[in-house]
Amino acid sequence: MSRRTPPQAPAPSPAGALLALLLATLLSAGACSTNVVPPPPPASTPSKVITTAGVAYYVWGLRLAGTSQDLILQEAGAKTWVPLSVVRFLRFSGLEKDRYRPAEITLTSGEKLKGEVFVGYLLQGSTDLGYWNLSLGKVSQLAMGDEYPRPAPDRP
Repeated sequence: MSRRTPPQAPAPSPAGALLALLLATLLSAGACSTNVVPPPPPASTPSKVITTAGVAYYVWGLRLAGTSQDLILQEAGAKTWVPLSVVRFLRFSGLEKDRYRPAEITLTSGEKLKGEVFVGYLLQGSTDLGYWNLSLGKVSQLAMGDEYPRPAPDRP
């Protein structure tokens, strides 16, 4: 009877052992570091609302009152709901008639929509003085800030 010896794994090479030691050192050094400073929050730009009287307001957390955050755009009798989150600019160009005003909407993609926008909404948000609201019918221009749809920061 002959005895067979089980096959043995080849011995690790010195280069492989050195690489494993280096990898373990780097991983343990990163895990033990306690001086990790979180990155600062990104700066946000408020929305700019210009009224028909020419007064400009900088508003954080600009939204429409209520649960629906869509503008109603009427063009040739067809109504389109445009989410406020995709609106970059809104510029009114005429007078109100039957709760609609002619306007041009520029989307975040750069596309422009023309038609009549329903102005029976109330805009709300916060300025440096606190809570702010204004009827959409009194707005001349609107430039959305980059903080939408994040909540408004607490302002004193």
